[in-house]
Amino acid sequence: MDTQGNISWGILGTGMIAAKFARALSMSKTGRLIAVGSRTLDSAARFAETFNIERRYGSYDALLADPDIDAVYISLPNHLHAEWAIRCAEAGKHILCEKPLTVNFAQAKMVIDAVRAHDVFLMEAFMYRCHPQMARLVQLIRDGAIGQVRVIQAHFSYNMGGLRENIRQQHAAAGGGIMDVGCYCMSAARLVAGAAIGQDFADPIGVKGYAHIGKVTQVDEWATAALLFPGDIVANLTCGIQVRVDHALRVWGSTGHIIVPNPWFPDEERGGPAPNARIYVYHDDQDQPTEEVVEAGQYLYTIEADVVARHIRERQAPPPCMTWNDSLGNMMALDAWRKEVGLTFAAD
Repeated sequence: MDTQGNISWGILGTGMIAAKFARALSMSKTGRLIAVGSRTLDSAARFAETFNIERRYGSYDALLADPDIDAVYISLPNHLHAEWAIRCAEAGKHILCEKPLTVNFAQAKMVIDAVRAHDVFLMEAFMYRCHPQMARLVQLIRDGAIGQVRVIQAHFSYNMGGLRENIRQQHAAAGGGIMDVGCYCMSAARLVAGAAIGQDFADPIGVKGYAHIGKVTQVDEWATAALLFPGDIVANLTCGIQVRVDHALRVWGSTGHIIVPNPWFPDEERGGPAPNARIYVYHDDQDQPTEEVVEAGQYLYTIEADVVARHIRERQAPPPCMTWNDSLGNMMALDAWRKEVGLTFAAD
């Protein structure tokens, strides 16, 4: 890190999300991307040429050995997150790790123990939590905009079709809907339930789940969960990789309800860039909703990268970004959901 607090980044992985983050860093005022590491030098070189990255490494270890790299973005398949987060910590690198942080709670605990021991930053990369839209939603809930929160509904799904080679459809890579997008729904429900009871997050005290496990993929291709939170708040989550459901987040209270039409990608609208995010607050005694316009002024993943830079000295970002305890709670809840549907992985 230089004297102005700017970060030199490296990326592990060369997939779709890595590409999004690389583009984001080109727009960041707090960081620059100097290196990429992949399983092969050819893959790293192709990625580096696309994004004008100076250094390219044909192994993950080689990137971690670069003394000029301050922070590493881990965009590897789910089953590799724990191993490489721990290795990053041991190498003294600050960490932004793609969600889910690990495969299960036990692994997440090991990662957080490692970052504590080696005194490095860690944040689970739920990028939507870094957008001011989520901070505004939390404030509306805490201010009683819809009275006492009673029901939460979160959806995130897409239809991959027959792309069997994709890691999201591979059991060995800890794929499936719950791990890929259900984790978003769980994190959002826990955030809203926490705001409703005056906390940064809340953990469910009851989890029921159902899913279709693919005969070929052996992962959950679509799934749902019913949650019970303190304060008798209930939530319904729906996710999937073989079905397309709307991506809204809805919250019902004693005097009205809130709809967040684009919670996960608030800087996108109908497939294109959107300058502002929107939250709609419906009051039971009014015909029309109040529209809350939330301005960000930056690309979603750029916001996320800049959050890391601003809070790197504290070693974790503040809520509504994912704190260490929030990540631990989310992994525990995901473990419970997977147990309900009978989905286990090698790391379990």
